[in-house]
This record gives sequence, C-alpha cells and structure tokens, in this order.
Amino acid sequence: MTEPFDVREFAATARGSHRAEIDGDEIAREGLAPDVVRLIRVLRDLERGTLERMRNLLVTATHKDARVTAFLATWAFEKYWIADALDTVLAAVGVETTPLSGPLRRTSSERAERRGPIRRAIAGNIAGADIVAGHVSTGLVDELISEVAYRRLGEAASVLSSIATTLLAVKDRHVRFLAEEAEHKLAASRRAVRLAKKAIAQAAWPIGATEIPAADRSFFEAFVFGDAEGRDATARIGERLAALPGLGAAEGRTVVARLVP
Repeated sequence: MTEPFDVREFAATARGSHRAEIDGDEIAREGLAPDVVRLIRVLRDLERGTLERMRNLLVTATHKDARVTAFLATWAFEKYWIADALDTVLAAVGVETTPLSGPLRRTSSERAERRGPIRRAIAGNIAGADIVAGHVSTGLVDELISEVAYRRLGEAASVLSSIATTLLAVKDRHVRFLAEEAEHKLAASRRAVRLAKKAIAQAAWPIGATEIPAADRSFFEAFVFGDAEGRDATARIGERLAALPGLGAAEGRTVVARLVP
C-alpha cells in the first residue's frame, strides 16, 4: 500500500533555486534552437502565472481546505524557482526574459477561464467545499501536461537534459499529491464529481494558456503534442483522468481534443 503524501515533509524539503545546477557556459557554447527557446519562454510564462492562479483558487472554498492550502504554498514556491531556472537558461543564450506578447486566442469554450476574482469568488461560494475536487483534478491534468513538455524539452536539447530531469523530479511530487487528493475527493461526493466534470469541460490547457499569445499556444500544442509520441502522451493523460472516481472517457477525450493540434 502506498504511503499517504506527507505535506509536512514536502514543505520541509521544498526545492528552491536551481541556478547552481545550470551550466550557463555550456549552454552558451552549445546554443539552443529557436523552437527550444520558444518552448522555454512559453513554459516560463506558464510557471510565472502561478500567483494569479493561486488567487483564483483561494477566493473559493479551497482556502478552507488546510491540507490543500498547505500544499499550494510550497507548490507556488517551487514553481517560482522553476520559472527562475528557465530564465537562467534563456539568459545564458542572450534571450530577453520579458513575457511573451501578442494577440490572445479567444474561444467561447474558454470564457469561464477568463473570469476575474470577484466572479470566481461568487461562483466558488455557491459551489462550496466540493469545488476543491475540480481544482485538484484540473491541477493534476495540468501537471501531467507540463511533465510531457519538460520531457520534450530535455529530448530537444541534450544540453538541457540534466535540468529537465531535475524539474521533472519537482513536478513528480506535485503530481503525486494532486492525484491522491483527486482520488479521495471525487470518491467522497457525487456533487464533487459533477463540479469536476464542469471544470474539466471549461478548462484551457495548460492552465494559464489563456494569457499566452495565440501563436505561441499553437506552437506549444504542435511542438509538444503534434507528433505520434505527443498524441500517445495525451492519450495516457486522458486515460489517467478517466480512471479517477466518477470520471470517464468523455473527460479524457475533452482534454485530448484541446491539446492535440
């Protein structure tokens, strides 16, 4: 039997700066292909969006769940340092570290993802504690997506394979917690299942993608998920989601359809 995720141990062993593990001189010598640089910039902007995402979560009943909020504090800390590591890589090859800019993709299916904190707070208070199941379920999918992207990064640039492996180890703990919480919360309440299904149907992937320029979102989808290997990866994410209590193939197909270009 797997031991329950230890949130206290997670906080005590949080991973901070990765700069000492990054050989900037070697990266500068090897150089990075334009597509690799673009992928890094997208990933960096997604990681940088963590504080806004925390705000969106904590204006709902999720802030009353002590275990989840304790996890989120360390999760946000680790994601800050992941973004810093990506900026360090970009700086090594002389790339500007300002955020991406350009027209955003706007679709009716993603309208809910653009709600501000006031509307989220109202909707969250109506949903009550069962909304947490939706947050951890969508969070799990998002972390699984990011793991595929970081693996692709390490494969696309051998000089980054070591730091990509390090960041994947950080992500692995995030996945383990979110998977455990999703399992428990979905199994406990039919209403939680309904809210999770709604959250999955409305989500833009990766979470935070609504603030990424449309051209860069399309690039991310094509680069990470556009080939046979990427499509297999999305299928595995869909299968893992479908295996959660109360969810099914429809939720898996929704995620796959929004990731595969």
